[in-house]
Amino acid sequence: MGVTIIDENGHSLISLTGPDGNIKAEPRWMQERSWFGYTPGFRELVLKKSLPPSSLSIVYSVPVDLVLERIRMLILNAILLNVLVGAGLFTLARMYERRIFIPAESDAQRLEEHEQFNRKIVASAPVGICILRTIDGVNILSNELAHTYLNMLTHEDRQRLTQIICGQQVNFVDVLTSNNTNLQISFVHSRYRNENVAICVLVDVSTRVKMEESLQEMAQAAEQASQSKSMFLATVSHELRTPLYGIIGNLDLLQTKELPKGVDRLVTAMNNSSSLLLKIISDILDFSKIESEQLKIEPREFSPREVMNHITANYLPLVVRKQLGLYCFIEPDVPVSLNGDPMRLQQVISNLLSNAIKFTDIGCIVLHVRCDGDYLSIRVRDTGVGIPAKEVVRLFDPFFQVGTGVQRNFQGTGLGLAICEKLISMMDGDISVDSEPGMGSQFTLRIPLYGAQYPVKKGVEGLAGTCCWLAVRNTSLCQFIETSLARSGVHTQRYEGQEPTADDILIVDDALEHTWQGRAAVVFCRRHIGIPLERVPGEWVHSVASVHELPALLARIYSIELDSEALSSALPTTNKNADSNDDMMILVVDDHPINRRLLADQLGSLGYQCKTANDGVDALNVLSKNAIDIVLSDVNMPNMDGYRLTQRIRQLGLTLPVVGVTANALAEEKQRCLESGMDSCLSKPVTLDVLKQTLAVYAERVRKTRT
Repeated sequence: MGVTIIDENGHSLISLTGPDGNIKAEPRWMQERSWFGYTPGFRELVLKKSLPPSSLSIVYSVPVDLVLERIRMLILNAILLNVLVGAGLFTLARMYERRIFIPAESDAQRLEEHEQFNRKIVASAPVGICILRTIDGVNILSNELAHTYLNMLTHEDRQRLTQIICGQQVNFVDVLTSNNTNLQISFVHSRYRNENVAICVLVDVSTRVKMEESLQEMAQAAEQASQSKSMFLATVSHELRTPLYGIIGNLDLLQTKELPKGVDRLVTAMNNSSSLLLKIISDILDFSKIESEQLKIEPREFSPREVMNHITANYLPLVVRKQLGLYCFIEPDVPVSLNGDPMRLQQVISNLLSNAIKFTDIGCIVLHVRCDGDYLSIRVRDTGVGIPAKEVVRLFDPFFQVGTGVQRNFQGTGLGLAICEKLISMMDGDISVDSEPGMGSQFTLRIPLYGAQYPVKKGVEGLAGTCCWLAVRNTSLCQFIETSLARSGVHTQRYEGQEPTADDILIVDDALEHTWQGRAAVVFCRRHIGIPLERVPGEWVHSVASVHELPALLARIYSIELDSEALSSALPTTNKNADSNDDMMILVVDDHPINRRLLADQLGSLGYQCKTANDGVDALNVLSKNAIDIVLSDVNMPNMDGYRLTQRIRQLGLTLPVVGVTANALAEEKQRCLESGMDSCLSKPVTLDVLKQTLAVYAERVRKTRT
């Protein structure tokens, strides 16, 4: 570094420089009082500064190389620092771009696309969509269809819509526009652009409204058609049942008489044909009622055991005539009572038994009743002709009949099983079938155990420890007997010629080959009908249709007294008035002379005293002059029908039983009879058995009132 003092002419006065440090005056900085710059060639850095008040100046000079040598590291550090700072700033900028700018740009783009997409959806929607501001109902956004619909609204409709939106009470409203267009407006509240809005959807439901009106008209027409159909069925049923009652009733009476040889066969054939005709009429009527949803299940408490006993008692004579066996197994766990419709259940089981008897020529039919979980299972198995597998799937179709083989030799409408399936379904149950051609068929139906009441006691007390020997060839019968007797504590053994003790009982399902040396022998006979009988001392004959009553018979043999719960139908109680009804006077009211005479004859065969009347007016006249115990009246009669007759009888204060007889089998007819004051209602044709059972109940009631 050099320091030089120069005068105003640029001459060096004092110089503190090196040998080569003399500075030559330069015209460009000599004229300046103060100057800073480089010498030519940038060899030195020069600083000139005047020294007032003199005219001298001081010049500082520093070689550029020396300056660079001194600040080299600073420059390098500065450059390196700038590079690092630049790289850091670049990295931060990239990170900011990736994490903030790019996502923000993507979100903005996606939001824009979403907005455009929503607008296109709204614009292309097949319904009107609009956004209304809730405070005043102003349309903020809408598609063309909504704009059109909104223009259809009257001012009153717009005001009502605004009030509904503001009130937020409901979510939709139906509006009829000025051009008779039915609009359904539904909406939901939301936020849009920082405002409370309602998103409204406007749908033209004019077509639906017209369709609903058309459906209502069709429903009314269908209801009228159904009523007409019901009236037609009731009329046809009445017209058919009235003469049919005359045929079946008189044939029923004729069969109670002593007939010449050969005539009884003709009467039986006529009775069977008439019964078949009645069944066909009943099936058609039931199927029509089911199809028109007029058939109703009437649940009440009933005993399934009594229903099964009644069914087997009805069909056992027919089974015996065909030289078949009817085995009825009622398991001990079957409840003593449950809630259901016993009449419809009896109808279904009777149909299955009737088919089994019809299609079985050799072998037997088994009715097995047991509990299956929460269901009562009833199984009907036969050894008949069977059904091909390809036709089993159509077995429950209406009017379907098995198309080939021996089945075509049997008459029927093909409605029985279809009705059974419908009835079981209405009782919340199900029905199934298994069959093999040549081996037989098995139908299984199940109904729920609603309100089931089970027996308190298990088995018959007093039989525990007794011994029964079994010589039963039928495996199912043998197993059921073992299970039933084990419940009462009876010890059973297979008999193979062992020597019995004096109290032992032998049970066989065939004729006795040798005299039994024990207490008694029970022979299960397929041909026996009715209660167990002691043919000879110590030898009882028992029906296979009431195997479940065996414990009660054993109690009788061992002289064990049965309580009311264990008492069964195998040991019926006697009634001193059962065969003597001449103390009962019954009034028969019927405008049809044949039916009136037939009813009188039927009552006479049952031992009742009888008087007749032509109509309700005549009946009131007879009642005023005679002591009548029971009235048996037709329902539909001229002058005064059975309904008005019953109402008049009740108005007179008479409490005697009134039983209606009608040819109309509809449930509504029976309900109307009961509402008019009748005690019961019977459907024509009325058989002797039905008449006997019905009148026995009311005759017993009348007798009790006399005491």
